Amino acid sequence: MFAFLSSGTELRRFRKGVLPKIALVVLLFIPLIYGALYLWAFWAPTDELKNLPVALVNEDTGASRDGEAITAGDDLVDELTRGGELDWRVTDAADATTGVTDGDYYFAVTIPRDFSTSAVSVGTDDPKPATVEVEYNDSNSFLASTLGKSAMVQLRDAVAEQVGRQTADAMLVGLNDAGAGIRAAADGAGTLADGLTTANDGAGRLVVGLGDLSSGANALDAGATKLADGTGTLAGGLDQLASGAGTLSGGAGTLATGLDQLAAGAGTLSTGASKVANGATELSGKVNDAATGSTMLAGGAHQLADGAGSIAAGTQQVSASVAALLAAMQAHPEVPAAAYLDSLQQLSDGASTLNTGAQSFADQSSAYAGKADELSAGLNAGAPKAAELAAGAAQVRDGAVTLAGKSGEAASGGRTLASGASTLSAKSGEAASGARTIATGAATLSAGTGDLVSGTGQLADGGTQLASGATQLADGAGTLADKLDEGAAEAPQLTTADIEAKADIMAAPVQLDQSWQNESKSFGEGFAPFFIALATFVGGLITWLILRALPTRALAASASGLRAVMTGFLPAMAIGLGQVVIMVLVLVYGIGLEPAYWLATSAFIYLVTLAFLALQQMFIIVLGTAAGRVVSLVLLMLQLSSSGGTYPVETTPQFFQVLHPFMPASYVVSGLRELITGGVDSRLWLSVLVLAGILVGSLAISAWSAGKQRMWSVSRLHPELAI
Repeated sequence: MFAFLSSGTELRRFRKGVLPKIALVVLLFIPLIYGALYLWAFWAPTDELKNLPVALVNEDTGASRDGEAITAGDDLVDELTRGGELDWRVTDAADATTGVTDGDYYFAVTIPRDFSTSAVSVGTDDPKPATVEVEYNDSNSFLASTLGKSAMVQLRDAVAEQVGRQTADAMLVGLNDAGAGIRAAADGAGTLADGLTTANDGAGRLVVGLGDLSSGANALDAGATKLADGTGTLAGGLDQLASGAGTLSGGAGTLATGLDQLAAGAGTLSTGASKVANGATELSGKVNDAATGSTMLAGGAHQLADGAGSIAAGTQQVSASVAALLAAMQAHPEVPAAAYLDSLQQLSDGASTLNTGAQSFADQSSAYAGKADELSAGLNAGAPKAAELAAGAAQVRDGAVTLAGKSGEAASGGRTLASGASTLSAKSGEAASGARTIATGAATLSAGTGDLVSGTGQLADGGTQLASGATQLADGAGTLADKLDEGAAEAPQLTTADIEAKADIMAAPVQLDQSWQNESKSFGEGFAPFFIALATFVGGLITWLILRALPTRALAASASGLRAVMTGFLPAMAIGLGQVVIMVLVLVYGIGLEPAYWLATSAFIYLVTLAFLALQQMFIIVLGTAAGRVVSLVLLMLQLSSSGGTYPVETTPQFFQVLHPFMPASYVVSGLRELITGGVDSRLWLSVLVLAGILVGSLAISAWSAGKQRMWSVSRLHPELAI
């Protein structure tokens, strides 16, 4: 069970000598070397991109916006160099292009002349994306170009954010200007609303005024009705007064007849002289009373005529006012009160008719007053005659008998006259009552006219306010229209295509214009140099596991050391050629590798194979088979981690950067990149020279060492360590 601890196990061979013990220690550390070195080399390469040399060219000429100088290119250069994410080397265009070609720079970033102009234009009507030009060369390092593309995407996003911020600022300024126009339009709308409110208030007051006007018109109508009724009553009373006057006239005729008979019977006057005297005296008093009454009747008739004239004048003024109001309303048909024009026209016509009737009544009243004056004058003139009659009673005593006889008839006539006078008095009262009715109607008409005037005033005020509101409305509408026109003028007129184009530019204000001097067609092509170098070295290891690096028969012969070395190397060359042919055919026709220089690539791979075979043969011849193979394995790991075949060597720790120029695989990778990707320059010839030197130098050292090994010793016959 524990046989490995016995002295007969394989480990017994490592007990004697120093080299076996060293070999055992190396065996223990080989996995660690392979695992630790590779992990150490590529532990965090992206954190070391600050060591990646990149050319930075700024050709931007700047721009201006709103009088402010814009130097987006200078700002970008300052930002990049200050950030230090890459090893930016600020230079000119010629040096950048040459440096990318020669491998001094992994890639070059150029800020074009119109960078600031394009950046500023993003927020204008003619936007253009700001462009950053990037030039790669996969011959320098495919992964460096890949990392560069990733870094450029981040750069583009950062610049796009900055340009987007400037664009947003410009847009916000534009929105602020548009907001000012909108606020001005809102102020105009407010003025418009105020004008509408004022117009509405004026319209309300106009409605109220029209209501008052309607009420006044109704009152005027009622007053006119009462006036008409009073006028009718007055007319009736005056008719009765005329009838009474007729009765009085008849009595007077009877009295005249009696008096004639009394005159005819003057002879008989003497008998009734006393009675005649008394009757004459009484007659004189009655005549005086009648004169007084007739005077009063005349005065009342004059007052009645004056009142009728006043009524006619008032109705004429009402008619004129209504006509003027109608004319004003017809001159302003926009006033809503136009609906009352027909009613007001009828009212005007009625007032004109009333005026005509009142004028006619006034004329008749004046005529009646004239008749009353004539009656009063006659009675007043008869009073002295009655006195003379009384005075002459003595003279007519002789006819008293006759007068006495006729006195009954005179008395009857007097009674008739009294009755007529009574009737006249009564009817005069009715005439007075009718006059009072007319006065009342006139007062009502006056009040209604006042209401009509007040309503008309309110209507005028409302119309004024309405006109003022309409003016404000027009001003506000004009302001609103102007501001909206300004806003419309400032607003761009964009088609759907314009909107889509501008949206695309605003979404991506910065674009990358990427170009390649020599571009790998695929990811595999970019890593092919590294894996071909690995394959050729491993092919050499396997070859020397099968072939003897230094055949003993050649050493036993008298051949030179070089010939002895070539005896073992020539078979390896043949195997190596077969390996290269098979590998190239599979890579090209099986996987799809498309080298830029097919034959040169094949020849270079064969040179690499020979160099690695010679180098490993040298290690075996010089150090011995076991030690030589171990050294070859260690060298393989060192080459894989320091050749720069994956990540650029600048991103690895300093230890591997120091090893890089001394590792054969570094030149293998460099030469294959140029032959496969294209862009052959001095680096290829340097690689060829180094590999050829390794080949020749390794063979020379092997020949020298083989020459010294013609003498056999116990240590060679029984080496401490053998594989």
